[in-house]
Amino acid sequence: MEHSQSVEAFLDACTACTGCGSCATSCPFLQAYGTPDSIIAGHPQDVFLCTNCGGCVSRCPSGLSPAESLFQTKCDLIRAGNIPDTVRQALKGARGFADTGHHFPFVSYSAADTVFWPGCGLAGMYPDVARKIIGILSEHLGTKVGMVLDCCYDPVYQFGDVTTAGTAIKSIRARLKSHNISRVITGCPNCQKIFSLFIKDIKVEHILEVLPRDAFEFELEKHIYLHHPCPSFQSETIRQTTRELFDRQDQAIVDSRESLCCGYGGGLATLSPTLAEQFTDRIIQASGENPIVTYCTGCKNRFMPKGKNSFHILEFLPGITPLQKPVSSLRSWINRFLLSFLQQIKSKRFLAGLAVVILIVLSVYLGNQGYFSAELIFDTLKSYPVAAPLIFISIYAIAPALFLPSIPLTLAAGFLWGPFWGVVLSITSATAGACVSFLLARYLFGGTVKAGFSPERWQWLQTQVERHGWKAVAFTRLIPVFPFNVLNYLFGITPIPFRHYLWSTFVFMLPACVAFVAFGSSLGELILKGSIKGLIIGILIAASALLLPLAFKPYFRKIMSTQNSSIEKDSEERTLQQ
Repeated sequence: MEHSQSVEAFLDACTACTGCGSCATSCPFLQAYGTPDSIIAGHPQDVFLCTNCGGCVSRCPSGLSPAESLFQTKCDLIRAGNIPDTVRQALKGARGFADTGHHFPFVSYSAADTVFWPGCGLAGMYPDVARKIIGILSEHLGTKVGMVLDCCYDPVYQFGDVTTAGTAIKSIRARLKSHNISRVITGCPNCQKIFSLFIKDIKVEHILEVLPRDAFEFELEKHIYLHHPCPSFQSETIRQTTRELFDRQDQAIVDSRESLCCGYGGGLATLSPTLAEQFTDRIIQASGENPIVTYCTGCKNRFMPKGKNSFHILEFLPGITPLQKPVSSLRSWINRFLLSFLQQIKSKRFLAGLAVVILIVLSVYLGNQGYFSAELIFDTLKSYPVAAPLIFISIYAIAPALFLPSIPLTLAAGFLWGPFWGVVLSITSATAGACVSFLLARYLFGGTVKAGFSPERWQWLQTQVERHGWKAVAFTRLIPVFPFNVLNYLFGITPIPFRHYLWSTFVFMLPACVAFVAFGSSLGELILKGSIKGLIIGILIAASALLLPLAFKPYFRKIMSTQNSSIEKDSEERTLQQ
């Protein structure tokens, strides 16, 4: 992320600081540790106790931006690895939380143009609210609205680890794009903040900007205290929309006109619970006898243990019972898992995946019981000479997707139909089987394929495809670096166009196909006709076909090496130009 005011610029601008202490009056952290310039210059590691709320900015009469410089200092210290052990442990916990929420089984992406992104807190505390909102939005917008469950990495970003957060957001953006999602409606102000910072080509809105006003059923006292979470102070639209919502109900409201952090920001509740309590108490005191209404789950979790009558604004949707006590961490993870699981089982991907698993288990069982074997296939094909080719192609097209061995089938083609028709049938079937796995990975199981294989495998292959296109298919087909059944799935998660994959797979699997068909045919000549000559000819053809890839090996290595060098050179030139 780029920051408009660097630490150095702020320190240079501090000559304009009058020393009035206005910034400290809005912040328990600054009251305890000093002004931003003295902290950055003298004790920079104290910046990790800043909640990033930005309240000091609105108080500065000189127009400085101390909050931005405090945050930039966090970023610089993390990049340099110069952080206290307490911060290191807290950051490790934040990364672990975000990483877990960013991977299976807590992730779910709906295939819809518009999606609701509830965020970790809302999904964990109010799964029933998340489901209800989907129905309300679908009816209100007149279109199917899906749901996305993922972690935006704001807990990591809050510590100043913008590198980790930025990398994760790139992954999230790619996931959104792969599902053709063009509009995201968030239920969390922190998620909305992160997306507005990192994702510019997807429309992002907060749920309060979209929900119809008549969707709420308010049953509140006449006077309330409306608490705006810290991130909302970056969006006057959200604050104004929320005020108008209560004005419409003729509700007398008192709301915070400056950013008041609840104590969760910046991971402060973990680093210094005592200081975090001071932030919380400040809001409790400001609310007086009035109930607090907020639209951040983290804020409500800070107010409830204080015995304060507090509400999340989405608790006023019909049929929702307001929480009276915080949801435990375990319960939150269970809620998120169940919400994701229920989303998954509704999808075609889940049903297709279940069918594949059942077929694999059934195939293994039948094989162990002797019902599925090469001998059985031979007998079946011989019994139906007309339908046999179609049966053969059907079996061969499914086998690779189920990780069943295909070499016995190729040998069988040569044995049963001879060298010419054996090659025609086996290469057609093998190509069809390779395409089935490819399409399953590309359109149904991309995430599962990535999770099932080491990142080094599929990232290496993806890099080769990006650099060499169809030549990567040719190279790996002629000189296998992965088993073909695995390779078929891995190519499905690369950017190679399907038509390039189709023709290059057909052409460059042909030598191995010819080899095995020729060998199978030679066995047929020996067994059925007793021809030693036919066996020798078949073995020679098979050997020649298997040796053919070795002749291409130096050629492909030279091309790939040359193109890699060219790419690296271009990259170096661009770097120098920049």
